[in-house]
Amino acid sequence: MQFGTHQSQPPQESPEFKRWKFRELKIYASTEWLADNKKKYRQVFDRHETTYIYAELSFYNKHFDIEDWEVNVEIRCFAVKKQRKEICNLPFRRKVSKYDPVGYIREGWGNKQEGVFWKKGAYYWEAWIEGEKVATKYFYIEDAGRPLTKIENPYCQITSLRMYEGPYDDTPEFERLYMKHFNGEETRYIYAEVTLKNLLLSKQWQCELFIKFYNDARELKGQVVRLHRMEKSDDGVKITAGWGSNVKGSWRNDRYTAEIVFMDQLLAIMPFEVGADWEEGVNGVWLPDKGQQIFLQPEEEDTESFVEVLTKLDALIGLSEIKAKVREHAQYIQFLQLRKEKGFSEKDGINVHSVFIGNPGTGKTTVAKMMGRLYKKMGLLSKGHVHEVDRTDLVGEYIGQTAPKVKDAIEMARGGVLFIDEAYALARSAEDSKDFGREVIEILVKELSNGPGDLAVIVAGYPKEMKTFLDSNPGLRSRFKMTFEFPDYLPQELSLIADYACREKEVMLAKEAKVMVDELITDAFRSRDRAFGNARFVHDLIDKAKIQLGLRLMADPEVRNMPSEALKIVLAEDVEKVKLIHKRPLPNIPVDENLLTQALHELDSLIGMQNIKKTSANSCTSCGTTAKRAAMCWGVFTCIPCLWATPAPAKQPWRVSSPKYTKPSAYSNAGTWWKPIARAS
Repeated sequence: MQFGTHQSQPPQESPEFKRWKFRELKIYASTEWLADNKKKYRQVFDRHETTYIYAELSFYNKHFDIEDWEVNVEIRCFAVKKQRKEICNLPFRRKVSKYDPVGYIREGWGNKQEGVFWKKGAYYWEAWIEGEKVATKYFYIEDAGRPLTKIENPYCQITSLRMYEGPYDDTPEFERLYMKHFNGEETRYIYAEVTLKNLLLSKQWQCELFIKFYNDARELKGQVVRLHRMEKSDDGVKITAGWGSNVKGSWRNDRYTAEIVFMDQLLAIMPFEVGADWEEGVNGVWLPDKGQQIFLQPEEEDTESFVEVLTKLDALIGLSEIKAKVREHAQYIQFLQLRKEKGFSEKDGINVHSVFIGNPGTGKTTVAKMMGRLYKKMGLLSKGHVHEVDRTDLVGEYIGQTAPKVKDAIEMARGGVLFIDEAYALARSAEDSKDFGREVIEILVKELSNGPGDLAVIVAGYPKEMKTFLDSNPGLRSRFKMTFEFPDYLPQELSLIADYACREKEVMLAKEAKVMVDELITDAFRSRDRAFGNARFVHDLIDKAKIQLGLRLMADPEVRNMPSEALKIVLAEDVEKVKLIHKRPLPNIPVDENLLTQALHELDSLIGMQNIKKTSANSCTSCGTTAKRAAMCWGVFTCIPCLWATPAPAKQPWRVSSPKYTKPSAYSNAGTWWKPIARAS
C-alpha cells in the first residue's frame, strides 16, 4: 500500500477501532537529549549551523498495557516556493510496545556538514499515520551572511526589557505600569516586554523568541514562544509574552528571572521579585555577550529643532572652519530644496556624502552625528543616526563573506549616516587583486550611484591616504562633493577640552594642577605628529590624573571620613606623577672609545672638507660625556653641525640608518644636530 498518497482510499482502521490518537508534530535540529524525553524544539534555524532537520511525530497508544502492535508512518518534507518541491519521503513500519503510553517517530534529513544542504527559505514537514494525514509543521532556514555566535548576533539586538502585570488578554501599551517587584496576592499574569532592533535590514526573516520564566530554584515556571516575521523595512519589533493565571495568587513569593532566548542563544536575563508589595521601576538586565548587568531603556524620541542642532554645533570647542562650512552646506541644501519647491528640476539631486580628513581626536565622529541630525531635520534622512564601521566590519575573511557584511552595514545605516573610519584601509594596494577591500568600494559606488537613497556616507582618514582611497575607483571621487578638513586643536582649545573632560569625569583641577596640565598639553602639541590624539590625548591625560588622585586618597586610612569635595580635587602632585609616567629615563651606557675613534679616523681620511672635519672634532670634544652616552644609544654617531647643506660627495661614505633627524632636548648643545649613521659597506 502507498502511504500518504493523494489517492482517495479509506484508512486501514475505522475511527472507533484506531489503536492510536495523534498527539503532536515538532521540529528540532540538535540531537541533544533534554529532561522528560524532550529535544530543543524550534522552527527557525541558522543555515551556517544546521546539519539535519528532524521531525518528531508523537501519538497516544490506545492499546497501552494491552498488546504490542505495528504502525505504518510516512513523513514528508517540502520546500515552499511558487510550487511546492518535495525534499524527501520517508515511509516506516514501526513496532509500538504495549509498555509505551506515547509513541514517538523521529526522523530527519540533511547533511552531516554544517551549511551544506539547507538553504534560506520556508519548509514544512507532513506526517501520515496509516494513510491518514495528521499534521503539517512549518520551519524556516535563515542566512545572515555569517554565523550566529555567543559574541556576535547578526540578526537582532535587544534594546529594552521591562516587566508589567496584566490580565490574560494583555494590557494596552499606554496603560502598562512597569514593575521591579510584584504583589503576590494581586498578580495575575506577569508580562515581559522585549524590544529588539533589527540588524538584518537587507532581508526578510523569521524571528523566533523564547521567553522563559524561572523561579529561584531554577525550576521552569512557564515558557512562551513568539514567532514574528521581520520585513526589510522593520527597524525592530516589540514583543510581549506573559505567564500566570487570571486567578490572583498563582505566583508564589519568590525571586524569579525572565530569560530571552533566540536560536539557542541567551540574549538577556532580567530578575524580578514577587512578594508583599509593589515597586515601580525597571531592573538591570544581564547581557551574557557583554558579561555585565546594564539598564536598557527604549530610545528617546528626537525632539530637537534644526536651530537647536546648529546651536549645539556652535557650542563645540574649536572647529571654527568646520562649523562655518557645515552651516554653508546646510544653507545651500535649503536653497536647493527651495528651488525644487518653486518648480526647478534639480536633476542631479542633493548630495549628502562627504569626506572627512584629519588626525585622530579632531571631532570627526561628533560632527558626523551633528550632520546626521541636521539632514534629518531638513527631511533628507528619515532617522539621522550614525552607524560607525571600519575595515574589519566590512571585509570578510573568505570569498562570499564581504558582500553580505557590506550590505548589512548599509541597511543598518539606512535612514542615517554610514561613517567609515580609516576608509583608506579599504584600498590597501591597487595591485592586490585578492584584497576584498576593493569589493567593498565597488558595492559602495553602486549604492551611491543607484541605491534606494535615505543614506549619507561619510568616509574619514588621513589626507594622503584618503587621496589614494578616492583614486582607487574611477567613480568614487565624483560621489563625494564635500570635503571637510579637520585641523589639530590648538593648545588653548585643548585646555578648554581638558576643562570639559574634568566636568564629565566629575573632578576639579587645582590651580597649580591646571598650570601643569596646560604645560603637558603644550609640550605634546609641539612634538606632535599625525598620530597625535588631540582631544583623545587630553581625555586620557585627565583619566590618568584622576587615577593618581584615587591612589593618593586611598593611601590615607581616613579617606572614608573625608568630605566629598576632597574626592574630586586633583592636585599638582597627581599631575606630576602623570608627567613622570610620560618621561623615559635615558640609558646609562658607557662609550665605546675604540668605535668612536675609528669613526673619527674614517672621517679624517676623507679628501678635503677640512672645515667640516675641524667642526666635527670640536663638537665631539665640547659635547663631552652626555653626547657620547647618547651616541651609544644608536651605535655610531657623527656630530656634524652643517651636514644639512653638504654636497652629495660628503655624504657618500655614510648610510643614514633613520630618515628622521632629531634634536633631543637633553642634548641641547648650540648648533649641534645628532644623526644616527652606520658605516657603508
